[in-house]
Amino acid sequence: MFESYVPRLAGASKAERGRIIEGIVSAWGCSKATVYRELKKAGWCSGRQRRSDAGDTTVDPRALDMLAALIKSGVRKNGKATKDIPTARQELAYMGVCFGVSDSRLAALMRERGIDIRSQKAPTPHTRMRSLHPNHVHQVDPSMCLLYYLPSGGQKIIEDDEAYKNKPFLEGKAHLKIWRYVLTDHYSCSTCVRYYNRAGESMETLWEFLLYAWAAKDEPGYLFHGVPKLLVMDKGSANLGGGVVNALRSLRVEQWTHGVGASRAKGQVEKMNDLTEKLFESRLKTQPVRGLDELNERAAAWCSGYNAGTLEGYGSVLHRAGRPRLEIWAAIRGEDLRELPDEARDLLVSRPVTRKVGGDLTISFRHPKIGESRPYAVGGLEGIRPGLTVTVQPILMDHAGTLLVTWQYQGEEFAEEVAPAVLDDVGFPLDAPVWGEGYSRPADTYVDAAAKRLEELIGEDKRPFAHLHDGRGIQSVSAIRSVPGNVVHMPREGTRITPDEAMDGGALLNPVEAAMRLKGRLGFWRPEFLDVVRDSFPGGVPASRLDELAEALRAMGRGDEAAECAQ
Repeated sequence: MFESYVPRLAGASKAERGRIIEGIVSAWGCSKATVYRELKKAGWCSGRQRRSDAGDTTVDPRALDMLAALIKSGVRKNGKATKDIPTARQELAYMGVCFGVSDSRLAALMRERGIDIRSQKAPTPHTRMRSLHPNHVHQVDPSMCLLYYLPSGGQKIIEDDEAYKNKPFLEGKAHLKIWRYVLTDHYSCSTCVRYYNRAGESMETLWEFLLYAWAAKDEPGYLFHGVPKLLVMDKGSANLGGGVVNALRSLRVEQWTHGVGASRAKGQVEKMNDLTEKLFESRLKTQPVRGLDELNERAAAWCSGYNAGTLEGYGSVLHRAGRPRLEIWAAIRGEDLRELPDEARDLLVSRPVTRKVGGDLTISFRHPKIGESRPYAVGGLEGIRPGLTVTVQPILMDHAGTLLVTWQYQGEEFAEEVAPAVLDDVGFPLDAPVWGEGYSRPADTYVDAAAKRLEELIGEDKRPFAHLHDGRGIQSVSAIRSVPGNVVHMPREGTRITPDEAMDGGALLNPVEAAMRLKGRLGFWRPEFLDVVRDSFPGGVPASRLDELAEALRAMGRGDEAAECAQ
C-alpha cells in the first residue's frame, strides 16, 4: 500500500526521507517499524548497512522460554489466547525475571525460535504410510448424517441452528437419527458408504456394515469388495467390543486402533466422510429421497461413479496415481482378494469356546471348514501344559481348518494359529512314532522344567542343598539356637486352676448338668439326689462346690443304707 512513496524516497536526501517517513506515520497512523517493513515489501531499500551484531540478543533464552510458557498456559481449548506479552512479562517481573527489550522485539524473538502462539498451533509433522496392494488396509469410520426423518414422513436436512453443542438437535428423538458408515481402501482409495437408522454407534451396526462393504455388490460397476488384512479404526466401544474383535480374528483381520485426538491416523476415511457430505448429501436438499432404502440405493450408485471416476462435474481421479480408483483396485491379485465366507454373518453372535489340553498335549475341535473333529497339537507353544484351559475359535478364511488358540501364561495373553493334525485311514496322527521303530519323548513343559530346576537345587542325596557351604549343605546351618548365657529368666509364680474351672470358665451349672457330674464322682445315683441339688442351689450349682456336694450326697447315701440295715 506504500508503493506510491517509493519513487519519492529513491531520490531524496536523508533529511527528506525522514520527513517523508514521518508524514507516512502521521497519515496512516502506524509505527515507524511498520512503515519501514511495508516499504521494504514495496521494493524500497534505505541503503543502510546491516549491523554486524544483527540477529543477536541479550535476552536470556531461558527467560524467553518462561515467557512463552506463561503465554501458552493462557490458551483455552478453543484456541483463544487470554494472556499477551505485556501481561506475562509483568508477572515474570514480580519473580525477578526482566528482559530489557520492547514487547515487539520479544514477539520477534519468539517467532524466530518457534515458541510463539501461532507457531505452537501449527500441526505436528506426520508420517505418510504406505500400503502394499488393494485390500491390504481398510479404514472405517461412522459419522452423523446431515439428514434425518420426521415421524410424519419425509426427510429433513440438519440446519446450523439445530446442531449447536449445548442442546443436541435430536435429543429424545434418537429413532430419527441417520448414521453414515464409510470404509476406504488405503491403496486405491476406493470407497463404500452405507446409511443406518440407529440411535447411536453399536457393535452390531458396525459388523453389519463391514459385511456389506466386504461382500460383492449388486450395483453395476461397483466392484470394490473383499476382506482386508488390516482394519484401521478408532477406540470406540463398538469397535473394541469382544464380538467384533473375535469376529475379525476369525477372518484373520488384524485390528489397528488409534487413540483419542489422533484421528489423522485414519485421515483418508476422515476426508472421505467430508467429501461424502459435500458431493453426495448436499444434493439431497434439492433431490430428496423417500426413505432409507432409496438413500442407500443412491449411495451405492454414487460410490460406483466416484470409484470409477465418472461423476459429472467432478474429476474423482486419484491424484496420487493419476488414474481412477476402480482401475487401481481392479488390478488386485487373486491371492489378495479374500472373499467373505458364508459363515461370517454368524460370527458376531458365536463366541469362542474353551478346551482343556490333554495329557498328549493336544486339543480336539470340530472346524466348520473340515466338518469333523480333529486333534490339534499344542505342545510346542510356550506355557502350554496338560490340564490347561485354552480358548479356541476357527479361522474361517483358511480352508485347511486352522484354529486360533488363546491362553494365559505368567499374566500375559498369548495367541497362536494351529493347524489340525493329519490322520491316517483309522485316525492315527501321521507324525506319531511307530511301535518298534522308535519313540520320541514329548518336550518338557514349563512345569516339567521347573520340577527339574527344583530337584537340582535340593539335590539327589540325603543332604539337602549339598552344593552349599562347601558341600555340607543346608544342615550346616542350625535352625535351633541355644539361649545366650547372659540372659537370665526370673521365675514367676502362677495361679493353679481346677479342671472344672478351666472347663466351665466359672459358669453356673444347671441341676441336670450338675447331677451328671456328681454321678461320675459318686459312682452311683439315686433319684432323690436331684431334689437335694435343686433345693441346695436353686440359682445354679457353682462348679467349685461340686466336690463338697458330692461328699454330702455320699454321706446321705451311707446314712440311708444304715437305716435300711437296722430295719
